[in-house]
Amino acid sequence: MTVLPSGLVVPPLAQLAALVVGAVAVGAALWTVGPTVDRRLVVGAVPWMVLGAAAHALYQVAPETMFPGPLAPFVTAPAVYVATAVLAGGCWAVLDVVETPLDTPTGLGALGAVAVLVLTVVAGLRGGLTDVRPFWSLAGVVISVVVTAGIYLLVRAVDDAVESIRTVAVLAVFAHALDGITTTIGVDIIGTGERSPLPAAIMEFAGTLPTEPFLGTGWLFVLVKLAIAVGIVLAFADIFEDAPRQGTLLFLAVVAFGLGPAVNNLVLFALREQSALVAAAA
Repeated sequence: MTVLPSGLVVPPLAQLAALVVGAVAVGAALWTVGPTVDRRLVVGAVPWMVLGAAAHALYQVAPETMFPGPLAPFVTAPAVYVATAVLAGGCWAVLDVVETPLDTPTGLGALGAVAVLVLTVVAGLRGGLTDVRPFWSLAGVVISVVVTAGIYLLVRAVDDAVESIRTVAVLAVFAHALDGITTTIGVDIIGTGERSPLPAAIMEFAGTLPTEPFLGTGWLFVLVKLAIAVGIVLAFADIFEDAPRQGTLLFLAVVAFGLGPAVNNLVLFALREQSALVAAAA
């Protein structure tokens, strides 16, 4: 069975070489600088996750108007994740050696937030993406916040060690709740497809159950996502005490794998009404 999502693109040689060189250079810089790694870095990286996911969604909606010519390959999947990591990693390395009023995680988050703001302005001015209909996107966020709050209280009751990593634990659960819930909204309400084989298989199985006429097919995927996130939080709640670097990198990956697809869904939902118009006009 295929396990990789459909739509993955290998960039042309020039862009691929730039990504490889950039990744090696930033990796070497971070190795040389040896920046401090703690759990606050997970929070600081969140805007960068949003940036990469939103850029890829805007590419899906309006590739030629938003990212013309040589820029386009950098925002295809999976190149966009490497490009975003290179940008964020470079900022991280610079912030750790330059004196600024902000500490490194806060500065990293602030730069990421500015980058998201710039992308939003460009989307409105250059891409003409001003007809935003955010109802289902906002609904997905609100439902995910409520679900996350309930799940976190239950998890904390099971293992009080989770309280020591509260922010990181909440982010991990929220990211995967948002991914599962927005995917469910897309498949069961809006009528979008699912291009990742594993979620598609889970939802296909749910469609064979007697619950399908009442609950749809996405609910099982939500439960699987939450079970994975909660399992990781419970299993590694103590990791920051003994191995803060490894704990930070682990939860960076956990949050990114949930938040990236979720934000991609949110942007596509908000712009879905004009996607065909933009594509036709490009």
